[in-house]
Amino acid sequence: MTPATPRPAPRRKWLWPLVGAVPLVLLAVVYLAVWHFTREPPNHAEVEPGLYVGGHVKSPPWLTHATLNLCEQDDPYGTPVHEWHPTRDAAPAPSLDWLAARVAFVEEHRSANRVVYVHCMNGVSRSVMVVTAYLMKRHGWSRDEALAFVRTHRQQARPNPAFIELLSEWEKRLANERG
Repeated sequence: MTPATPRPAPRRKWLWPLVGAVPLVLLAVVYLAVWHFTREPPNHAEVEPGLYVGGHVKSPPWLTHATLNLCEQDDPYGTPVHEWHPTRDAAPAPSLDWLAARVAFVEEHRSANRVVYVHCMNGVSRSVMVVTAYLMKRHGWSRDEALAFVRTHRQQARPNPAFIELLSEWEKRLANERG
């Protein structure tokens, strides 16, 4: 009887491609880390689920269905529903009826669970005024309560004095409607 010849260890052919992929994976991780820490943060904030307020951007928040643009320039993108109402960020403020129509736009799409993006150039004054008015109507909040809530999500929110006055008039109209 002859002694058994030792069998060679099985070759691990699958190992070398993995070893070759390690530098690519590391490169991808480094690239993503650099991108994450050096990218410009989005110029918008989610105030409530599905309701965003912000400034002029190259593309709206993800899954946006309806955009309300209050800038004096149009958007470089489209969404299924898009309204553009060029509005100056200065006195005189638009009318209460103008504000009611913008709030109705937001209400219509939010009640259908659609993502809405309300924006102006910087996301500080005009868009904040409309979102604040919407929150006042939806939750029965005062101007100051609604504006404080918006600021918890968008710290730079600062409607100009004419818009603050318009929101005060809006608060009175809502109080009269409630009786």
